[in-house]
Amino acid sequence: MACAAFGGVTLLLFGFIYWQTAGLEMQRIDGFILNEAAALSRESPATMAADVNTRYRADLHRQSFAAIFDAHGSRIAGDLLAVPSGLAEDRLVHECLVLRQSAAGPILEPASAVALRLAGGGMLVMGRSETDVAKLRTLVLRALALGLAPTLAAALGIGLLASRRVLARVRHMNQSIERIMQGHLSERLPSAGSSDALEQLASSCNRMLEEIEHLLAEVKGVGENIAHDLRAPLARLRARMEIGRAHGQDKEALQAVLESAIHELDRGLAIVTALLRIGELETGRRKAAFAMLDVSDLVAEAAELYAPLAAERGLRFEQSSFPVAGIHGDRGLLLEVLVNLLDNAVKFAPSGGSVAIAVLQEVGGPVIRVADSGTGIPSEERSAVLERFYRAAPNRHLAGNGIGLNLVSAILRLHDFGIRMSDEGQGFAIDILCWRQRVSTTGAGAAEAAAPVLGQVNGYQRKLTNSMFSSVFGVGPMPWKT
Repeated sequence: MACAAFGGVTLLLFGFIYWQTAGLEMQRIDGFILNEAAALSRESPATMAADVNTRYRADLHRQSFAAIFDAHGSRIAGDLLAVPSGLAEDRLVHECLVLRQSAAGPILEPASAVALRLAGGGMLVMGRSETDVAKLRTLVLRALALGLAPTLAAALGIGLLASRRVLARVRHMNQSIERIMQGHLSERLPSAGSSDALEQLASSCNRMLEEIEHLLAEVKGVGENIAHDLRAPLARLRARMEIGRAHGQDKEALQAVLESAIHELDRGLAIVTALLRIGELETGRRKAAFAMLDVSDLVAEAAELYAPLAAERGLRFEQSSFPVAGIHGDRGLLLEVLVNLLDNAVKFAPSGGSVAIAVLQEVGGPVIRVADSGTGIPSEERSAVLERFYRAAPNRHLAGNGIGLNLVSAILRLHDFGIRMSDEGQGFAIDILCWRQRVSTTGAGAAEAAAPVLGQVNGYQRKLTNSMFSSVFGVGPMPWKT
């Protein structure tokens, strides 16, 4: 198909060349005839006749002709035997048949001629034979015909080579796809290192395959983690029910066994419910309730819930907010994020420690920071804690199922918000980046790595926040990064 299209375009190009070549030559001849006829018509009759006869005798190739006729059509001078039939007297060049005198006798040939009416009723006819133009056309056609064959052959050869190369790549891609369908999920489509459409398709498919492999690994890991995490409460549940059946002598003992069983069942149901919610969030089915929200109001509501709990545990609780732009999101889901983070902060802060929540402003947009004076999460585990059922090494002995931060991550991905973990002074902080630019920077050097998206915090904000964190952590001013 491509070769046929190329051949058609080549034919059109050659046709245009032929038309332009012949047309330009005809225009040149027509201009010459009109100029010569105009010059002759301005001469006296005697001089005109002498010039016509001189031109006739001087043209050895007999390509040009001229003749003067009287009012009755009789020839006065020149090499035309008669006025060409049908030649209009409009001072324009026309193609016609002329009858000329030659050494072999009268001949009739095609020519381009112009007729001018002279004073006294006579007529001047000038023209040029089209024999040279016909030869030029034949020459151009022959040249184009000779050039067309190798051009089409080259196009056909290049098309065959290109198609064979493309078909070979498609065949290799199909073979890779067959192996992938047989279960070899680590297989990838071959890359040719070019930038054509097939390469872009292969690159997109490989990225998709990597995501599928990652998701399948997650699904496998989730199944194993669910089995592992539910096995312990189910085993405890069964053991306690066995004990209750064997030793439950009165109503109170049986009620205690039932309450313990209900507690273990609730824990299992909580795990299942959390996993279902995470799956719902990851499929993006919770965007119907999105609206513009006031970040400060959201933080104030979360702080109101956890300030009493922090006080019960003997923790100092601080809150600060700065005027920032509103954000677009689901109020309930974002409140759940803050509840999870505050719950972790209160749970993991040491006795007599501190918890703080603040609203900051960066170049990208508002930032919600939840900080505590605990040891935090080791830098090498900060990416892993966002996965399901993963629990950092220092905290595995505490109650929990390792789903909270994964739920936080799913909600933030739904909003296209980012999460950043960093060490702040003698404590640990998690920042929620409330703008539609996913940034996930973890580790001790978080602020430095996030520098391209951070901006100057205004003086009032720095002063107030430094004061708050100094009172919370008992350290100097915060190490602000810009």
